Amino acid sequence: MARNREPQIFNISFLDVICGALGAVIFLFIAVPKGGSSPSYKQQLAVSYDTLHRQLFATVDDSLRRKRPGDTLLVILADYKELPSVKDCPECPECELAETVENRRVAAAIPESKTEMTPENKQPEPPKPEELKNSKYLGDPPGVPCKVSFEVSWADIGDNVDLFVCKGAKCVSGGAREIRDIGQWDSGKAKTKFFGSDLRTTQEAVRQFDKVIPGEYKVYAVFKASIKNNASVAVRGLVYSKNENGDEQGEPFSSTLQLNTERLLLATVTMAENGEFKLVKN
Repeated sequence: MARNREPQIFNISFLDVICGALGAVIFLFIAVPKGGSSPSYKQQLAVSYDTLHRQLFATVDDSLRRKRPGDTLLVILADYKELPSVKDCPECPECELAETVENRRVAAAIPESKTEMTPENKQPEPPKPEELKNSKYLGDPPGVPCKVSFEVSWADIGDNVDLFVCKGAKCVSGGAREIRDIGQWDSGKAKTKFFGSDLRTTQEAVRQFDKVIPGEYKVYAVFKASIKNNASVAVRGLVYSKNENGDEQGEPFSSTLQLNTERLLLATVTMAENGEFKLVKN
């Protein structure tokens, strides 16, 4: 009797397979985004523009803080939105407030009478950006917020340069990474043993984070090794300070180091408690 039984195609097992496949298709249809650009995984740069003072402000990721003026950046625009106006959202109180403030600012800049502009009734010009910044330093601050920074940088990742900041007989470097009277050594020079990746950077620094520590500092550097067998390396240095009032001071310097020689004195810095310092380049 079993040999004469006709096979049943649409049995319970076949329906289970079909339902499972259909469910998988529906799940993929819901889970996978359809159309449009995929959002960026990490926001590296956000820029805003102050129309009153005509200044640009940016929130910069740590990966971009080592960039200097003149460097080339590849910019990929992931998404942008235009600010709505009163016509787009007439019931939005924020938009109405923004337009009212803008209208008042424009009206204040226009004289009420049409008399000839004279030095007596001439409206004062808005302050220039350099006048708004209460600081003696107009360059880039250190990549890590701090009170004091002694740092050197170089171009080639294959060159190995060590920084030493000394006060008296004590020095902070990669061997002695923190001394209370001098500061804390900061560098990304390290190799991971698990994946073999190289996390070394082209900068070393000694920084003070809590307060400005006064005294006389000696800044040394030594060129230890080079993967490309470079005989010398050009280094750029920076001494930076920021006091409790937010006043900044910074002074750059530069030098050339020879391979496998004694550490070279780059600068002598006399630091005051209020952040004022005098740098003598060697």
